[in-house]
Amino acid sequence: MPVMTRPSDAFTRDNLLLGFSVVMFTPSGSSTAVPLGILSSEALQKEVETLQLERGDAGTLTVDREIISKLSVTMAFELFNFKASVAQYIFGAENLTVVTADAAAADSSNVSMPSTSEFDTFLDLTHGDIDETSVEVTFNTITNEAVGSGDGVTVDFQLDQKVKAVADVTSVTIGGVAYTPVAVGAAAAGNEVEVIIGETDGAAGTGSGSFETFVGGVSTAPASGLAIVATYTPSFSTTGTDLVNLTDFVFDPIQGKIRFLDPSGADNSPFRASGGQASMNVAYTYNRRASTSLKPFTQTSFEGSAQILHLPDTGINFVWNVPSATIILTADDLTFGADDFATASLSMNVNDAGGTDRFGTLLLSSETEAGA
Repeated sequence: MPVMTRPSDAFTRDNLLLGFSVVMFTPSGSSTAVPLGILSSEALQKEVETLQLERGDAGTLTVDREIISKLSVTMAFELFNFKASVAQYIFGAENLTVVTADAAAADSSNVSMPSTSEFDTFLDLTHGDIDETSVEVTFNTITNEAVGSGDGVTVDFQLDQKVKAVADVTSVTIGGVAYTPVAVGAAAAGNEVEVIIGETDGAAGTGSGSFETFVGGVSTAPASGLAIVATYTPSFSTTGTDLVNLTDFVFDPIQGKIRFLDPSGADNSPFRASGGQASMNVAYTYNRRASTSLKPFTQTSFEGSAQILHLPDTGINFVWNVPSATIILTADDLTFGADDFATASLSMNVNDAGGTDRFGTLLLSSETEAGA
C-alpha cells in the first residue's frame, strides 16, 4: 500500500501534443505570408548557457545560484514543399525572377466562404501572379436550396443570400408546385412569390432575398410540411460595382488569395453579416509562368515575422505569432533519390524583438478548449 493516496490526473489526457504545425513566414517589407507547406519533421530547439554563483565556505564548492546567461530559440523544419517562394530559402537565393509563358492567361476559381470566420479567412485561388485590375467577382448559382417548409401560418421566407433583381430567382417550388417570382406589390393571380431585392439587411419579410407567398393575389401561407425549394443566382458583380476591391473584398495578387469583408453599416453590402457560406466565382488574368529564375547561395539569411499554427484534431492547439524571425541557410544535406520524396531542411531563429512582446505571443488551447 502507498504511504498516501495517489493523486488523480484529470488534465494530461486533454493536453497532449500531437502532429505538425502550419508555418507561415512573412519576409520583411512584404505583407504576403509564405506557407512552408506539409512538414515531415518539426523541432523547437533551445540553446541555453548558464552562469553559476559558486560558494566554498563549506570547504566544498556548491552552487548558491544559477541563472541562464544565454538563450537561443530555433524552430527546425523538414519540408516537402519546393515551390519557388520556399525554394528561395532552401537554396539561399537573393531574388526570384519569373520567366513568362503567357502574361495574360485567363482563368477563374470557385471559392466558398467557410462556415466560421467567413470574413477573416483568405481563400486560395488556382493561380497567383494575377493582374489585380482584371479581377471579376460574381456569385455562383445556388441550385435547389432548401429554404424551409410550410407550417400553415408563415408567409415570409428568406434565401441564404441576397439578390439584386427579381430575375435572379429562376425557380421557386412549394410542395413541388412552381411559384412565379415577381416584384413586391405585383402579385395578381396564380401562384407567385414577391421578392425583396437589393442590399437591404434584415430578416425574412424585410431583408433582401426574402419572399412572400401569394395565391391568386392573396398572401397565403404554405400548408404544413410542404418543402420550399429555390434556385437563384445573385447578380451582384464587380463590373456592376456591387463587389468592390478593398470594400467588399481584399485581394492578394501575388499568392492568389481573396478574403471577403464583413459588411460595415446598414444596407450597403451584397453579403449578409453572417456570410452564409456564399459560393463565389473569381475570374482573372494571370501571368502563366514557364519557370522561376533564381541564383542559389546569394543570400544566407532572410528577416521577417512568422505565425505557427498547431491545429490537430487531437491534443493541444496553439497559435504562436512571432514578431521577429530569421530563416537561415543550414548545413544539412539536400538528398536526392527515387525511393522517397526529397525533403529540405530549414532553420528559423525566433529572435528577441524587445518591448513587451519579445518572443511573440502563444495562445494555447487544450483539446476541449479547441473544440469550444
